[in-house]
Amino acid sequence: MVKTLLDYNATVVTPITGGISTLIPISPSGVEIAGVGVYIDPANPAHFPNKVELKATIGIDVPNLGDFPNILIRIWRAGVEIFYALAEYEEDFNDDGIISLHMVDINAPAGTQNYQLIVENQDNNSTAYVVGPVVFSAMAIGG
Repeated sequence: MVKTLLDYNATVVTPITGGISTLIPISPSGVEIAGVGVYIDPANPAHFPNKVELKATIGIDVPNLGDFPNILIRIWRAGVEIFYALAEYEEDFNDDGIISLHMVDINAPAGTQNYQLIVENQDNNSTAYVVGPVVFSAMAIGG
């Protein structure tokens, strides 16, 4: 079956390491580091079934020796969590790192869909920062 590109959008908060310095808050607080939206036109016959491919790249820094943050990455659509993943860091071995993720939202509702990329630290005895790069993209495919 032929696939149709319905929409594409990307947010580049910073393309480089060191482009930002955002403290990752301790759970259950989180911070949105990027957002992206796509439009799935209900008048387009290819709008259903659909898939929205979401990709993100996040640069992390763990500045303190002996810290072991557990970074929870969440993606929300319209205020509802649709994805989460956990990345564990150990300052002694990987104090800087890149988190790359790829997720597919299957049969997203027609209309404008806004996605939020959120991070939080699940270890209240450690500190971590988002330092870049931060890139978040969405591609809606129908058919």
